[in-house]
Amino acid sequence: MKKMPEVVRMEEALSFDYQSNGNFHLNFKTNYGFIRSLCIKGMVDDVNNYADNLKRYKNFVQVGIGGSALGATASIEFLQGIYHNLENEKKYFVLDNIDPERMKFILSLDFKDTVFHIVSKSGQTTETISQFLIIYEKVKESLGKDADRHFIFTTGKSGFLRDFGKEHKIDMFNIPDEVGGRYSIFTPVALVPLAFLGFDIDSFIEGAKVAVRAYRNGWSTPNDFAEFAVGECKNGRNMLVFFAYKDRLLSLADWFRQLWAESLGKDGKGQTPIKALGVTDQHSQLQLYQDGPKDKAFVFLDSVNLIDFEVKEGYLKGRKLGEIMETEKISTIKALTEHSVNCTQFFINKIDEFHLGAFCISLMIATAKSGEILNVNPFNQPGVELGKKYTKEALGL
Repeated sequence: MKKMPEVVRMEEALSFDYQSNGNFHLNFKTNYGFIRSLCIKGMVDDVNNYADNLKRYKNFVQVGIGGSALGATASIEFLQGIYHNLENEKKYFVLDNIDPERMKFILSLDFKDTVFHIVSKSGQTTETISQFLIIYEKVKESLGKDADRHFIFTTGKSGFLRDFGKEHKIDMFNIPDEVGGRYSIFTPVALVPLAFLGFDIDSFIEGAKVAVRAYRNGWSTPNDFAEFAVGECKNGRNMLVFFAYKDRLLSLADWFRQLWAESLGKDGKGQTPIKALGVTDQHSQLQLYQDGPKDKAFVFLDSVNLIDFEVKEGYLKGRKLGEIMETEKISTIKALTEHSVNCTQFFINKIDEFHLGAFCISLMIATAKSGEILNVNPFNQPGVELGKKYTKEALGL
C-alpha cells in the first residue's frame, strides 16, 4: 500500500531505531487536548500580530515553573544553541527557580528594554506569583505608570493573574482548559517567546500537525517509542536515560523529563527519566551505566551538525570534531549493548521549527500512549498538587 505523503515526510524528518521487548498492540487514535490546541482559531495569528508590539524590547524574561518555562527554553536552545544570548541582540532569560541570586540578575536588567512574560495556568502558582510581585514592584518604582506595558500574562480563565491583568490592563493570552503545563509547548506559553525572537511559529505548529496526520495514517514512531520505553520498564528497566548528543538538545531532555515523570509516575508505576549529555557523561556516568545494575534503558538523541572543525596537527590530524563525537556515540552504544543494556536512537534530521514541532508532538503522543499501557492518567499530577497544598498551608495562604 502506498504511504500517505505526510507519513513519508515524517519518516524523512525523524528517525527512531526501534527495538522492543513487547508488543502492546497500540492503535493510532488520538483525541487529546494538546492536539486540539493546535487548531485553536486565531491563536497563532494573535501571537504573530502581538510580536510586532515586542520589537521595541531587547530582553525577554520568561517567569514560570516546570511546563511554564521548560518548553520555551528547550525550543529556543534547540533552534539557536546554548550561547544564543551572546550571539544575538535579542536576549531570552528564564526565571524557573526562586533562588534569590537568579532574581538579583534579572533585576539588574534595564527595565526600559525588557518585557516580562508571566506564565501560570492557575494564575496563582506560589513561586511564579512571588517572583512577579517582586519584579512588578521594582519595575513600577523605575518606570511608574509605564510599568504595565512591560508585562504579558499567559494564564487560565481565572485566578490572581487574570484579575490583576484586567485591573491593570495588562496584555494576556489564554492557556486552554484541557492543556496541562507540561503539554503546553504549542500554546502561547512557548509561542510568545519564540515569536519575540523571530522564529516561525506557523512552521512550528505545522510540523506538529503534519506529525499528527502522519500518526493517524500509520506513522509508527510515537507508538514505537512507547513500546520500547514501557516494554523496557516492564522488564525491570525502571529508568530511562535520555542521552543528548548535542548541547542544543540537552534542554529538550529537561523538557522530556517532566513530560515523562509527571505524566506516568502514579499508582506505584512509572519510569524515572534521566538526562545525560554526550560526550560529557561518557566520562562521568558511563561506568555505572555499563557495569552497574541493569535497571536502565537508553534513548540516544541526536541531530545534524551545523558546523564542524578539523584537527590540523598531531595524532588526530585530519579528524573532525563531529566525526569524533559520532564515533564516540556509536562506540558507547556498542559497549552498552555488549553489556546487555538496551539502547535505541532518535535522530532529528534538520534544525528548524518544523522538525522541532514534529519531534515534540511525537513524544507527547508517545507519553499519552504509554499512560494507556500502564493504565494511569497521563494528564493529572496528584502528587504535585499535594505538595502545593502543603506549601500553601505552611505559608498560611
